[in-house]
Amino acid sequence: MAAPGSSPGTSAVRIDGAVVGGYAAKVARAADELETAAGEVGSGATTAEAYGEVAAQLGVPESYAHASQALRGQLTAGVAALRSVAAALEQLTTGHAERDADAAERIERAGRIS
Repeated sequence: MAAPGSSPGTSAVRIDGAVVGGYAAKVARAADELETAAGEVGSGATTAEAYGEVAAQLGVPESYAHASQALRGQLTAGVAALRSVAAALEQLTTGHAERDADAAERIERAGRIS
């Protein structure tokens, strides 16, 4: 059933390519920032010197190394998810623009024929 005030067939989702494209760019930038942050997790903080002799004897550097490795893995998975979303949004925008161009061409051609 069509939405109130619309005719049948006009209830399709409307996409603003500029908005979706802008969102894709934001998501891609977020992926870049997260990737940078992931690379910095644990940098230089897994040596005995960072914690002192007692902490080294207690295994704090090793524990921190394991924790930072797990966190880097989670951040890396987040980066992959964000890149996937950005790619999907870019494909959506590109496909929508191509369909609009094709429709405009068909309309123009129909106008020349009639």
